Parts: sequence; structure tokens; C-alpha cells
Amino acid sequence: MGQKPGELEPTRSALHYFGAEVRRLRTARGLSQAELGRLLYQHRDLVRKIETAQRLPSEEFVGRCDDALDARGALRRMWPMLVRERRLRRGGDPAGSGYHSEASDRPVLDWLLAPDTSRRGRADTEASLSARQTLRSLRELDHACGAGAAYTAVAGVLEDGLDEVVAASPEVATGLLELAGYEAVDLGADGVAQRHYLRALEVVGATGDRLYGGYIVGVSLAHLALHCGDAEQAIRLATAALQGTERHAGPGTRAAFRTVLARAHARRGDERACMASLQEVDADLSRRSAGEEPGWIGYFGEADLADEKAHCFFDLGRFDLAQQEASRALRLLEPMRVRRRAIDAALLASCLARMGDLEQACAAGHVAVRQARATASFRAKHRVALMMAELHRHGHLPEVKELAELVRATLPTSTAAGQGAATRPSTAR
Repeated sequence: MGQKPGELEPTRSALHYFGAEVRRLRTARGLSQAELGRLLYQHRDLVRKIETAQRLPSEEFVGRCDDALDARGALRRMWPMLVRERRLRRGGDPAGSGYHSEASDRPVLDWLLAPDTSRRGRADTEASLSARQTLRSLRELDHACGAGAAYTAVAGVLEDGLDEVVAASPEVATGLLELAGYEAVDLGADGVAQRHYLRALEVVGATGDRLYGGYIVGVSLAHLALHCGDAEQAIRLATAALQGTERHAGPGTRAAFRTVLARAHARRGDERACMASLQEVDADLSRRSAGEEPGWIGYFGEADLADEKAHCFFDLGRFDLAQQEASRALRLLEPMRVRRRAIDAALLASCLARMGDLEQACAAGHVAVRQARATASFRAKHRVALMMAELHRHGHLPEVKELAELVRATLPTSTAAGQGAATRPSTAR
């Protein structure tokens, strides 16, 4: 007798989703695990372990499986996500380029204990104005096209003239490093992102800009920790930022820190702590006055807050509230923020799928795919994959089949997945 197939949860991880897709495609073609193994020149036990999420596949296995099962790129598209999962499971790769929570501990402690010598407001020079314009242009490129299109340009600026930018405008240099870190996350290169952020913290610490340092700690590094599955570290970092900027942070900046706290509490399943943090965020934003916050926090408004709340409520299993906030975010987001619109549309589709409204879920999914194909973003395509994992058990329905076909036809089968970022270690000290 054959073994009973192991239970899979496609929404649990990229590995579970990949295994579920391999099993679905194999059974649809009437193949046994042994028969698929012969087509792949692999033992049936390896097929079984991969289908049951007990074993991470190799890139060769993924490619051959895609060909043998006529997946038309659907399996190859998952490879970057499987690579990232492997890195996180191993705590970083053997070369040390992966994300490590503990690597942030000492730099953040040094920042927290350093004397408060904040001295912002340096007069602009021609060089600093030019650097500021470069940073503004690169941010616009990132918003519109994603890191796959923008990271090389950002890293090139850092590689060719970071010291000059630091001398002309430390704040702009920190902004460039922070943007490089954000884009490295968007490429799936979490370890590279961490090193960009820590270099930014080093620059800002040397110049005494306490408030911007708090942003690097409480938003950039804390969001990265959350992105890599370490909610406890995210809480520590956001708390450190609140404490370290107590004398300097305005309500808008505090709201950004507390939003990360809310996200981390939600990820831990602590609804009471999450809701308490969100109440503080709302109170902070109600006291915010135009012009009193630094320019780099100006982006954080109602659209971003709705996005953050949607993710909080989704993690807490409050899918009705998550659906409302994701819809609100999409209404408020500017059209140029293509990556964020893709992520929120995919999140909305996932919420609707959990609520059983599959027709509307697929409608939102179509929006997500159209937005995702317009941006070279690992995170956007990752969120689309998570959306499809939510719909996996409904794959027999015509509307889900149509959406899956749209994904296969319009999204590329791979992303940069950190390859571009990994080739520039000199800018990520």
C-alpha cells in the first residue's frame, strides 16, 4: 500500500507551498512519486520528502520539475523564495552574508549609550543640494520601478562617492544607505540590507543626529527583523528607538516606531499589546503638526498606517478588519507607489480568501498581479505567491484557475533575489 500523503499547509511557508504545488501538478498528470522521480532522475523518496516539506529542493530539481510537470515557470518562480527560506533556516549562509539578529545588538547598544550630541540643521552647500537631488530621484525610481531597477544605481552612488556624500551631507549619506538597505530587502538580500542599515547607523552616530539614528534602529532594522521572522528582536529595536529619542522625537516619528511595535506584537499573536500600540499610534498622529517633523518621516501618513494595520490584523486572524484597512490603503496610496499597491492588493486578496469571498479575492488578485508585473520587486512577487498559497485549496475553481494562468503568463519566472546586492559588498560594510 502507498503511504498516505503528508498534510501540507501551503500558507505556512514557501517550502510547504512548493511541495503542495508539486503534488497537485503530479497528481493532475496521474504520476506516482516514483514515476516523477524517474523523470527527474531522482529517487522517489526525495520526491516524497520535498512534497511533504521535509527537504529543501535544489535549483536543478526545481527546474527539472517545472519542465517535467509542464508548470510553465510556476515552480521556477518559487526558487528565490526557497533560497531565502534556506538562508533564514540556516541563520545565514556559510559565507556569512545572511541576516543575523545578533549582528545588530552591539551597534544599537553603542548608539543607545552614546552621549546625546544632536546637531542637526547644517547649512546646505552646492554639493549637499546635488546629493539631496540624487537621493530624491533614486527614491522616486524605487517607488515606481522597484529595487530590481533601482538598486544598481543606488549602490553605484555609494560605491563611487560615499565618503564625499558623508562630508557634504551626512543626512543624505544616511538616506542613501537606508534606501540601499530597503532595496536590498526588496531583492531578498536580507543580510546585505542589515549591513547597509548598520553602516547608516555608524554614519549617523558619528554626526550626532540622534533622531535619524532612532529611525534606522526603530524602523529600518526593526522592520528587517520582523521581515526575517524575529518579532522579539523587532520589539527590542523599536523600544530602544523610543527610549533613545525620547527628547527629540515628534508625534509622527513616535507613531512610526510604535507601528513597528504593533506589527511585532501581532506577529507574536498578542492582540492586546498590538491594539494598545495602535491606539498610541492614532493618538500620536492626532497631535502631529505640519512642518514639525523631519523630512525623512514625511511619507508616513494615513495610507502607510492603513497598510500597517492591515498586516497587523491579518497576522491576528482578524481578516474582516484587515480587509477594510487594505482596501483603505489602496484608496489612499498614490498611483506611483506600484510596489506597495501590489503588496496591499495581494494582502486584500488573501483576506478575502480567508473570509470565503473567492470571487472578490480573485478580482483583487488580478489587481495585485498587474501591479507586481510593473515593478522589479521580490517582495511584491513574494506577496503574490503567498496570495496564491491562500487560494491553493480552491485551485479547481474557474476563477482561481484564471488567476493562476495570469500569474504564469505575466510574472517573470525569477527575480534578482539578492544577486545584484550580493555582488557589491564594499558598499555594505
